[in-house]
Amino acid sequence: MADSDRVDQTPAYDAGARRPKKLDPLVRYMIFHWIMGTLGGALCATLLLVFDPFGLWPLMHDSGLGLEALLLLYIGFMTSFGGLVCAAAVMFPPKDDDEPPRGGLRGTVVPAGWKPAYVRVPSRVP
Repeated sequence: MADSDRVDQTPAYDAGARRPKKLDPLVRYMIFHWIMGTLGGALCATLLLVFDPFGLWPLMHDSGLGLEALLLLYIGFMTSFGGLVCAAAVMFPPKDDDEPPRGGLRGTVVPAGWKPAYVRVPSRVP
């Protein structure tokens, strides 16, 4: 019986001692802005119902589907605003990064002695 087949040995590593992985900074950045957008959407939906500029609250309250309409209003506003704020945050990142881009070959695109080769192709007229 080989030493690796023994059951009474404890493993060389302790599974409980593992540290949880940290999220990538970009993922944390996107999640933070998505949450801020959903909170902004909930605030806008609440303000729309409180100030009632279009008579939306009596319409929802007097219909038989008030709770469903309220749920759809909040979910719609929260997903729309969350996606909008998250997309804007990704498209316009903060400019605190002074490092040059990493990776790539950093070489010239065209080799130094390269020139196009001209080829004569006879044309056939039908």
